[in-house]
Amino acid sequence: MTDLNEQVLDEARQYGETLTTRELLLLIERDHPGAGVDEETLAAYDEAIADDDVLPFAEGHLRSSVDENLVTDDQWRDADTYYDVGDGRISLFPKRWHDRLADSDDLREYVTIIEAASADEDSAADLPRGGNGTGVPESLLLDAMIAIDGIDREAAKERLERERRDGDLVQDADQHPDARVYLSEEAEEMRDDWLDY
Repeated sequence: MTDLNEQVLDEARQYGETLTTRELLLLIERDHPGAGVDEETLAAYDEAIADDDVLPFAEGHLRSSVDENLVTDDQWRDADTYYDVGDGRISLFPKRWHDRLADSDDLREYVTIIEAASADEDSAADLPRGGNGTGVPESLLLDAMIAIDGIDREAAKERLERERRDGDLVQDADQHPDARVYLSEEAEEMRDDWLDY
């Protein structure tokens, strides 16, 4: 039997009625090691949230929501898709991302992988203002770091800020609702292109 992490449930309760299946799975994936969440863990949380007075899900909701949007291929589709990453494990991100990024602490590599996904015509529309060389949504980058690296959002933001200060990454203004993160050389190219006009 899977041991539930009470911190996951406590954080989920903070969302209250606004909690989404994606947010819940992100919390679970962050706090359970390995790529994705195994079936037993998913079932244990599905049962626990159904018995919770604060959380908005009935029993079976988590499982059915995941099943409705589960794919077995390895291509990024969108933020509403769940990915079978093998061995009965479910993730918010494709197996390829886990394979490439699980042992990486280089955020430049995260940005490169996510940009490569956006270069694919089928998925480009699903990354806001998608397309090769246009940076990545900050929220998607942070979620990938949380799920794949197992860190909390605050730690992910601190890493992003550190790499921005070091000049490796450039970031839109944090207050911007669609803030994006760019490789420093891409931002320089964009600046040069803008100056050409």
